[in-house]
Amino acid sequence: MRLLVVFKKSIIEQFRDSKALILTILSPIIFIIIFGLAFGQGFYTYSLGISNDDTGALGGKLVQEIQNSIYPNGNKMYDIVLVDFDHEQVKNDITSRNYDAHLYIPPHFSQSIQQELSQVRVPITGNPANLSYNFISSFVENFIHNFIWNNGMMTNPIEIVYEETELTQVKSEFDVMAPGLIVFSVFFLLIQSAMVVTKEVESRTIQRIVLSKVKSFEICGGISLSQLMLAAIMIPLVFATSLMLEFTSSGSFGLAFVISLIATFSAIGIGLIIASFCKTSLEAFIIGNVVVTPMLFLAGIFFEVPSANLFTIMGKEIDVLTFIPTVDAVSAMNKILINNADFSDILPEFIVLTILSTGYFVVGVYLFSRRYMIRA
Repeated sequence: MRLLVVFKKSIIEQFRDSKALILTILSPIIFIIIFGLAFGQGFYTYSLGISNDDTGALGGKLVQEIQNSIYPNGNKMYDIVLVDFDHEQVKNDITSRNYDAHLYIPPHFSQSIQQELSQVRVPITGNPANLSYNFISSFVENFIHNFIWNNGMMTNPIEIVYEETELTQVKSEFDVMAPGLIVFSVFFLLIQSAMVVTKEVESRTIQRIVLSKVKSFEICGGISLSQLMLAAIMIPLVFATSLMLEFTSSGSFGLAFVISLIATFSAIGIGLIIASFCKTSLEAFIIGNVVVTPMLFLAGIFFEVPSANLFTIMGKEIDVLTFIPTVDAVSAMNKILINNADFSDILPEFIVLTILSTGYFVVGVYLFSRRYMIRA
């Protein structure tokens, strides 16, 4: 039967290209591992700072109930950090990520509930650029409303006020995600860079270039410059598209453009590394996708990814995920476009991203030289 003949031929050809077959099988496994590490340890425990200045008993009762909140699997909902209220200190603590959000219980909290006085303002403070704050603020608001109703109040004398630690214009979830997506758009050039090199190899152009005494650094540098020029054209178009979709920001687009170019340089370096292990542009495409997709999810664009802290330099925590360039690139872009940060505010991310980009490029040039220049 001819169907079986075609089936046999297709199977044999797929197993001949074992690298592509293995990567195809591994791709969904990598997805499962990423989401398992991110969400498999139970529900996420949020860090909440609380200042209780209530002169009555209900403020303390609210704090106690928040502390005792657990998920159905027994995990704590909140790690509570009790602090004396100081507005500037709260802002500094949130900026330093000592906690995800801060709840202030004012002096007349109990009195307002028990005597049905005019509404008392209960501020929840946080940074909208922090995805955890966006979750925790709604959770805490619902918790407080339920607390009021459970204590016999049919009307709600509490006004929840959201206070932001930075000057922001966040109007939607897209505003929070857009800076990270802008960064990630340039990482598609990782795949393009790897394919450009392997196409040169497939067409045997690389052999002719080597015979003309061109050095590996010059070859990789020329390819990198072409990709950077492509990025310089692409980045403004991505920015413009985001603005057309009502992304709002008063941050420096010039500084964001510079960060995007540095991120592009790291993507090119990784692309050169990938190309050094590939024989064809198809292999480069498959491996590039396998590499770039986890970088999207681990960058913290859609959810917080826990990671073990290794050490701290200049107030910058260095953890395992720091070696993934999308992490600091997204962090810097969030600060610039959401928090209106200037260069001094993103200096730690700038330094880390520059070091990573340089390192990946140097490794890429070395592996390219070992793979292609020596053989040629």
